[in-house]
Amino acid sequence: MKKFLIAVLLGATLFGCNTKVIPAPTPTATEKPPTKPTKAAIAKAPKSVGITCGPKGTSLSRTIVATDKTGVRLVVRNTTGKKRLLGYRVRPYGGGLESLGTIKPTNSKKSLIYALPPGEVNLRCGKTANSGLDKEITLDIVNRNGYYREVNATKKLKCAVNALKTAEVYEARATRSEALTLMAGKLPAPGKYTFAKGPGYLADPTSSHLIFRDGKGWGIAQVTPLENLSYRPYVVALCPAS
Repeated sequence: MKKFLIAVLLGATLFGCNTKVIPAPTPTATEKPPTKPTKAAIAKAPKSVGITCGPKGTSLSRTIVATDKTGVRLVVRNTTGKKRLLGYRVRPYGGGLESLGTIKPTNSKKSLIYALPPGEVNLRCGKTANSGLDKEITLDIVNRNGYYREVNATKKLKCAVNALKTAEVYEARATRSEALTLMAGKLPAPGKYTFAKGPGYLADPTSSHLIFRDGKGWGIAQVTPLENLSYRPYVVALCPAS
């Protein structure tokens, strides 16, 4: 892979002073899935890992890390003295949807939580997401404790979804179920809409949902809690025929 593609992040939430949770980017279709690490390697995976954008390139403190309850703990630092951006591409072990995006390094030595899904992660720093790029390195994120709901969305929907450049926003409601039901009645294409749980961290306040129209895969939605205790649904990706 020569360049990192950018996926739109829907937002960021700060919990406390040291923990930053960034919702996983809208996924896209992937090729043949990577090989999962051995059981022995997964058992010994640390709870956090350091990633450094340095003068000699991008480096890792370890090559494997286990998921936490809402994401993966990373210490992403820039020691070059210049502006650098970390690009990533996550390819799920079970196949399905890959995630693409960027992380801005910090000067802190404390770990932050990033909602990256389990899988093989291709990483490299650059001046921007697509220029001045370092040699690519690989990190394995493993779902050792089952914190992440692993769903092959491509297989379930029977399509390779296309991420929307701008998410389609719908009205908020008191519960996730009500929000999805109301959204279903306002989607542009007529039909009977149903939903199934999509991939994501079980403790993540933002949930992912597969959308089916008349029993066929239609797209992907996310539901995010608001400060007034209501829930807002978004359509973030569509099947090509939708």
